[in-house]
Amino acid sequence: MVEVIGDTLDECLKLASKHFDKPIHELEYEVLKRGKKKFLFTEPYHIRVFFASPEDLLDDLKSLDDKLTGGSGKLMDSSLKDLVKPKDLDGYFRIKYYRHGLYLAAFPPIGSGKRVKVDDVIKKLQIRGIPVPDANKIQEVIDAQSGELERLGDAKLKQFSEAQVKIDISNDNMKAYAIFIPPKTGGRDLEIQDVVYELKKEDIVYGIKEAEIGKALMEEKYNEPVIVAMGDPPIKGADAKIIYHVRIEKIVRLREDSHGRVDYRDLNLIENVVVGQLLAEKTLPEKGKYGRDLFNQPLEAKDGVDLQLIPGKGTILSEDKTKLTAEVNGQVVFLDGKVNVETVYRVNGDVNMKTGNITFLGSIVVTGNIEDNFQIKASGNIEVYGTVQKAVVEADGDIIIRQGVTGRDEAKIISSNGNIIARFIQDANVITDKDVVVQEVIMNSQVSAGGKIICNGKKAYIVGGSLRAAKLIQAKNIGSKSYTQTELVVGHNPKLLKQMEDYQKNRNESVFKKEKLQKTLNTLIARKESDPASFTEENKSHMQKLEAGIKKLEKRIGDYDKEIQTLEAYMEQSAQQGKVYFEKRMYPGVKVTIRNADPFVCKNEIQSKIFFLENDKIKQKPYVDPENEGSEGRKRKSKAKPEE
Repeated sequence: MVEVIGDTLDECLKLASKHFDKPIHELEYEVLKRGKKKFLFTEPYHIRVFFASPEDLLDDLKSLDDKLTGGSGKLMDSSLKDLVKPKDLDGYFRIKYYRHGLYLAAFPPIGSGKRVKVDDVIKKLQIRGIPVPDANKIQEVIDAQSGELERLGDAKLKQFSEAQVKIDISNDNMKAYAIFIPPKTGGRDLEIQDVVYELKKEDIVYGIKEAEIGKALMEEKYNEPVIVAMGDPPIKGADAKIIYHVRIEKIVRLREDSHGRVDYRDLNLIENVVVGQLLAEKTLPEKGKYGRDLFNQPLEAKDGVDLQLIPGKGTILSEDKTKLTAEVNGQVVFLDGKVNVETVYRVNGDVNMKTGNITFLGSIVVTGNIEDNFQIKASGNIEVYGTVQKAVVEADGDIIIRQGVTGRDEAKIISSNGNIIARFIQDANVITDKDVVVQEVIMNSQVSAGGKIICNGKKAYIVGGSLRAAKLIQAKNIGSKSYTQTELVVGHNPKLLKQMEDYQKNRNESVFKKEKLQKTLNTLIARKESDPASFTEENKSHMQKLEAGIKKLEKRIGDYDKEIQTLEAYMEQSAQQGKVYFEKRMYPGVKVTIRNADPFVCKNEIQSKIFFLENDKIKQKPYVDPENEGSEGRKRKSKAKPEE
């Protein structure tokens, strides 16, 4: 082992490498004192250098392996033991000559290092001019190797030869440095109280580091600056800050599905929030912590700087002005340092790869088109200035499409609680609990309305597809000269009809499965009766499973029957009158169904009629605009007889 002092750590290691005649990478070191630049001088580095043992090196590699490879052992190799040198550290000792006696501390060797010898201690005592005590006492301390100071005898001090200490104070009165000067021949060593005494002579009463002083004296750090006292600097209080609980920057965030695929139409650009949701909160500024200098004088600290949490549009600030919550459902918009919640999301242009799919807790306005394969969903209304192509549009409120829908059989326009209004609808699926109002044409589409389906523009025709409405269906022309198959159903809520169809479908599937199981069971029963001896335990188990399956299906069929019966009763109770109006023509190929009556199939062109239900039969009467039907009907009641 060797202790080295140098201006830099590199310089210290180079000196040690030269001393041992070993490369730097085979050395280990301990920093006893880190070098620093001070206001009056530069503190050098002071390090202790020694060899690394194979065990220590392998322990270090294992620690590194745990961090880098998760403990795989890839960094470990037993052959490294042959490449490293053992870390051998000789034992050493310290002599302290105090007013109250002579003391010796002996430290044990490490590895194959050499023990302290009595002769070494005696030689050191002689160099220092200290009377040599009994060698046996010295040997006892060496044998103990406790590292603690043990008394060897009385002190016979030589006057004016004691060690000295010089104190230097930094300009800001926050640090005191001591430079220890070793004793002369026969002189005594410094003790902690000597240094404290000198500090107090300089009026230093705060931050005295007695432990560090004792350590430096024990390690004999002579002729180098040592920090022996340090004040506490004032600590500025933490500033107030705003913590945002929503995204305030629009950053594209792509998501993977369960199969690791990414839909690049889902850009997640909109930060939706709901009423009462916490948007941001402010942490309060903190008081500064006073400091103290070496003379125990207080040092004023600055308090943290406050800032204001300013509410934006659609937000509410708490009474203590520390929490900001959403006042409405909508999207977060960060503007001019304020969080706003907008209830309308506006797309200036088309919905495409640039905007991505849109899901918004509010209303959406699109000034362009909605391109193929994109989706927009809103909890409010949706208004589209252009056309909707092969896309999905869903809203809780009204959906207004100023141009129209060209869906190519894949567009879906769905409103849970609003009207759907469009210039035209072609090759699309349209569903609403309220009305569907179209200006020009509904062509080859599946339209379902809990209220009315009205096609009332200049052309205003319905051709192809299937239309279902609870109250009425109205158009100028229905069908086409080419006999396009067109289905109209009125009188029942389409949702209930769909639910009834699902019940019937599921019931029929259960009946089919039951019949199939019953057929297999009958085969097993016949086999058992004809040849009981060959009927195995496996056959018996299979038979029991079939019986259990049939029983389960019978219960399921019974449950469906109850659901169907309940739904039929409700549909009958909630059924509308149900009418079909056409001002000009209905062409062959049109099928009209009103509630549970037998359908009417148009076989010849019919002009200007109203189809309605009377005595469970579909009948016809001359066309009257639905808005005027009440008054006109009373005038014609005695004159006109309904047509079958």
